Amino acid sequence: MASIGRIGRNVSSLPRPDEYPPSSITFDFMSMVFAAWWLIGLFADGAAHAANAVDTFFTPWHLILYSGFLAVALWIGGLQLRNMYKGYTLWRALPRGYLLALVGIILFAIAAPLDFIWHDVFGFELRLDALLSPPHLMLISGAMLFGTAPLRTAWIRMQQGEKLAGWRGGLAPMVMSLFFLMVTTAFMTQYAHPLASPKWLSLPYVGAPEIEMYRADLWGIASAHISTFVLISILLLSLRFWPLPFGSITLLVGGSMFLLWAMRASRVMQYWPVLVWAVVIGLAADCAMHYWKIDRHNRLGIRLLCSLLPAGFFLGYYLIIMAGPGLTWITHMWTGMIFEVAIVGLILSFLVAPPYEAPSKAA
Repeated sequence: MASIGRIGRNVSSLPRPDEYPPSSITFDFMSMVFAAWWLIGLFADGAAHAANAVDTFFTPWHLILYSGFLAVALWIGGLQLRNMYKGYTLWRALPRGYLLALVGIILFAIAAPLDFIWHDVFGFELRLDALLSPPHLMLISGAMLFGTAPLRTAWIRMQQGEKLAGWRGGLAPMVMSLFFLMVTTAFMTQYAHPLASPKWLSLPYVGAPEIEMYRADLWGIASAHISTFVLISILLLSLRFWPLPFGSITLLVGGSMFLLWAMRASRVMQYWPVLVWAVVIGLAADCAMHYWKIDRHNRLGIRLLCSLLPAGFFLGYYLIIMAGPGLTWITHMWTGMIFEVAIVGLILSFLVAPPYEAPSKAA
């Protein structure tokens, strides 16, 4: 396909039709800075919904959210236009891994006015419907596409033989992108987050009506299983880069826990010790990864990390509730959940690191 810059230009000075512009760590980093701007607006909007403070589309938190998107669109879209002017084709005007980011920007741009119309026709969401509204799902999907671009470019660089290691060695934008994916997924599954409704585990259980016992059981099981699946599956997306820069797991576990707690602080303020425990368990996992040099070739290390990380977190989580508001969920349930999340993490590890590999063919 012809590009803008190929009109009236010396062909010898133009990039090849199959050539991509070079990527850079700086561009990846700035992409995540603008994506973080959008992320702040997302959680500000979530806090407003949690406090039932949304009754119009024109709110300060929507301003932060949509201005963050505008910054992302100008940053990535501007590079697309500049590179097309230089002679790159439409589909190869962005560095490798960023075409899906452009798709995400377009999807978000379509969903934004649709969200306005949706609110005008069907009213504003009040509870969990805010997480399941089609325009909101489109917005989040678009954001995930542009927010994970540095993760994709890091994969591509590794496949091309480039060595990436450490915060200063090119992995900082990738870890930021992984954190972006982690917190946006946690946001959209917050109905089953450990800090969404922990009160269910402290309400009268034995002797309570059957429906109340069932609600406590259902929420307790869902919060453990879904949050474990989100954490471990996203962590394993970065397996190619293990061991991650020290502090990465702490950021994923503690940082995401803090954002969800801050968003719902009016309801879960007393559960702040869970944040401290999330940081402790994240640091322990970081230390284990670096001390035992757990990488994609260390299958035993992968299995242990994926099973003990969620098990350790939920052990401390239940003990903190027991020491604070009180844990009325029966012992059979909460002790069993510690084993179950370990099994979930273990099973996920087998998906990316199978126990056996076919022997390589001799050259």
